[in-house]
Amino acid sequence: MGSTGAVAMRPVVSFSPNWATISRHETITLTCTVGPTAPLSQRYSWYRDNETINGEERSFIIGKAEEKDSGNYQCQAGTSERSDPVRLNVTNDRVILQAPPSVYEGDPLTLRCYNPYTKAQNVTFYKDNVTISSSLTDTLTLVGSMAMNGTYTCIKYLQRHAIRYSPYTSAEIVITIQELFPRPEIRAANDSVQEGDVLTLSCHTALNPARGATQLQFAFYRNGHNVQGFSSSSNYTIQSARPQDSGNYTCDTAAPSVSVTKGSPGLSIHIHGGTLRDRRYTIENTIRLALAVCILLSGSLLSYCHIKRQVN
Repeated sequence: MGSTGAVAMRPVVSFSPNWATISRHETITLTCTVGPTAPLSQRYSWYRDNETINGEERSFIIGKAEEKDSGNYQCQAGTSERSDPVRLNVTNDRVILQAPPSVYEGDPLTLRCYNPYTKAQNVTFYKDNVTISSSLTDTLTLVGSMAMNGTYTCIKYLQRHAIRYSPYTSAEIVITIQELFPRPEIRAANDSVQEGDVLTLSCHTALNPARGATQLQFAFYRNGHNVQGFSSSSNYTIQSARPQDSGNYTCDTAAPSVSVTKGSPGLSIHIHGGTLRDRRYTIENTIRLALAVCILLSGSLLSYCHIKRQVN
């Protein structure tokens, strides 16, 4: 598909604070986010592990969380379909590596090496067993990209006695960055284009339904040179194609709000020239031939009349 149309947005569950794992006795608010066209007043339904739980409001609050509150949460707005499940973990671990329940390309990926009670000193973050940060702060912010997929842990030094600190390692968490939209594909409306024909190219991709409000823009290039700048239109049209419009065409799709841009593979377009010229040549030759035949017939007719007069 090209630019996204006005379709009903599937509900999305979000957390506040935005952590997929929290410590026991903490409070977290779950919110059911729906599209801008949804009714302001409607009944909401909440589910944990596919079981209905009490709650009819847009927000669902878990106060003083316990391990039993862990599970996959979904919401439903009115008669809409259910949201995708979002996992909440409640743990009593001494050190917790916290991350958002979902991160999309271009979004900030914030990690926190957390302990709710004890003063910390020296925090180290690891990705796939390789150190990515070591400092006195317990929070690390990265930019979400597919390169950030991996297994993360952290080590935090906690004070056990008056002056002694000991290292504690968090449980591993697997982070998978969600694709905002796949690499676009450029397509031509017609398989064969003749000189003088309309050439229409379109840039196709599909925005992740959970991010349906994100605006996409499109740009087109011929042989690497921009022929149509970024705009909301996913089409590029040449009203009367010429042989010099032939070339390798590509398109870019961008989500400016999160600085994500992806380019398509190339599409070779060849404008078959000479069609109009050949038509003019054929018409001109036909006219010349008709005139020649008329002149020939006229000459023959005059000669015939002249001979007949002489005979009479």
